[in-house]
Amino acid sequence: MEPALKTPTDAIDLSATMADEVIRVLLIDDDPAYRHLCQRYLSKPDGPAIELECAANASEGILQCQTQHFDCLLIDYTLPETSGTQMYMTLAGMLNQFAPPAIILTADGGQAAATEAVRAGASDFIPKHSVSAKLLSTAILKVVETNKLKRSVEKRSVALQSVNEKLRAKNDQIQRFYQGVSHEVKTPLAAAREFIAIVVDGIAGEVNEQQAEVLTHALDSCDQIAAHFNDLIEMTRLDSEKVTMNRKVGSLNGAVLRSVASVTSAVEAKCITLRQEIESPLPLVLIDTNRIIQVLANLLGNAVKYTQPGGEITLTVKSDIDSSSLRISVTDTGCGIAEENLPQVFERLFQVENGGDGMMGAGLGLGLSIAKEIVSLHDGKIWAESTLGEGSTFAFELPIAKSIFDLAETKV
Repeated sequence: MEPALKTPTDAIDLSATMADEVIRVLLIDDDPAYRHLCQRYLSKPDGPAIELECAANASEGILQCQTQHFDCLLIDYTLPETSGTQMYMTLAGMLNQFAPPAIILTADGGQAAATEAVRAGASDFIPKHSVSAKLLSTAILKVVETNKLKRSVEKRSVALQSVNEKLRAKNDQIQRFYQGVSHEVKTPLAAAREFIAIVVDGIAGEVNEQQAEVLTHALDSCDQIAAHFNDLIEMTRLDSEKVTMNRKVGSLNGAVLRSVASVTSAVEAKCITLRQEIESPLPLVLIDTNRIIQVLANLLGNAVKYTQPGGEITLTVKSDIDSSSLRISVTDTGCGIAEENLPQVFERLFQVENGGDGMMGAGLGLGLSIAKEIVSLHDGKIWAESTLGEGSTFAFELPIAKSIFDLAETKV
């Protein structure tokens, strides 16, 4: 769309914001009479503090811009050597971001001159026959103020980019640190666990019941430390987008069976009732089975951890036709979570301490954060609902495989 030839009659009064500044302006025009007229307009005592320099041609104007600082240029569209727009393009190529903003003064170029001025990067254009003291000074103030704001934004952008690069470098260092610590610690940790297991099994000699109990606690501690390191490495992989998702269309039945199996011994040890309400048949979903098992096992494990002995956990898997998704939820009768803490439960390193009942998680507070990232990578969503002292429900949804879902709709 071609710009309309205009005069800035809607200009606001910017003189107050720049009252204490002297604005240096260079007028490039080969007409002595017009240069004199502009000097008269810009030297009025009741006007803004504008200091006007003049040049009679493009070469002289470029030389002055190279040796002096100007806040704004007034350039005649028609110059003896070249056009004003071409001269400004040449100057901008030489000074780059240090080129002053320009206003093109057009005598008879009309719409074509206005369009060319915009394409050349000029900030404004004014027909010469419309120029007055007020219009000219106001246009200059607007252009100068706009240019200052633009430079300020550019500086902030450069500063933000620099900070962002530093943060990225720090993040890379943290990831390398986690990976290094994992490598240096997990290997001797695995060896220590193996030695303890040998003793527990009696291979290194007879062990009494009390010793076996203590050594079993040591084995559990080794497993807990290893799990913490696994969570740290998993989180860094998710942050660096290095997690590979092997998604295939399939049923969630296998993932449910394996996830339940992972908590069966803990459920039995606490005499918890684990109910399963699984829709049959389940619709197909596009998932990385191992990753979904990771999510579901985490939710079930948390439910077991925070449910008192004799409590109840319900695993529900059913389709939601309205949202074309499969909903998986884990509901427990445990200690619950305060309402003010619910928005934070999926934040990394966040842990809820439930009033001194000893139910604070022993992990690093990364499990739910990892679960959220994995569900997000499956184009799903995860959330929590809870009442303090009554229990919690953690649920997530996965999109039903579209081709199969569409087929089901067609059959109906």
